[in-house]
Amino acid sequence: MAASPALLAALLAFAVAGPALAMTSHAGWPPDEHLVMDKGPAGRANTLVGVPGRHNYLLGGYGDDTIYGSDSGDVIWGDYHPTGESRQTAVIHAGNGRNFIYANDTFNYVWTGANPATVVHAHENSGVIHCQNPHQIVYTSHHALPHYRLDGCKRVSFYSVGY
Repeated sequence: MAASPALLAALLAFAVAGPALAMTSHAGWPPDEHLVMDKGPAGRANTLVGVPGRHNYLLGGYGDDTIYGSDSGDVIWGDYHPTGESRQTAVIHAGNGRNFIYANDTFNYVWTGANPATVVHAHENSGVIHCQNPHQIVYTSHHALPHYRLDGCKRVSFYSVGY
């Protein structure tokens, strides 16, 4: 039985759009001036440290990661892998620049830094988020929120801005 042209077009559109849906928009992110990635295997502990005076991209991986941001504003991921190990821990100490923090696929302990423009995305797994400025915003979902403890976080949104 041959597939109709409309069905083939729909399948092709889904195949092309599927990966794009899983990608995070980089809108608003600072330039990538220094990249540090945990590319190691699961079960290994790693420490990732940002360079002062630079915009760092600090990307945790499958291991238990401790991440230290810097002062110029960073992009920080507890785990940059789209799927995989979820029994790991990410401890994130963001600096005081405007940060974009992604608490995902891990148990997350997050300290945001003091910049009021910092945003945290917490859509998966669980943890504790310490907002160090009451103007910071945490983007989450109704499903994820009960799994997070928010300390000092006064602004919570269920609307995702795409970054």
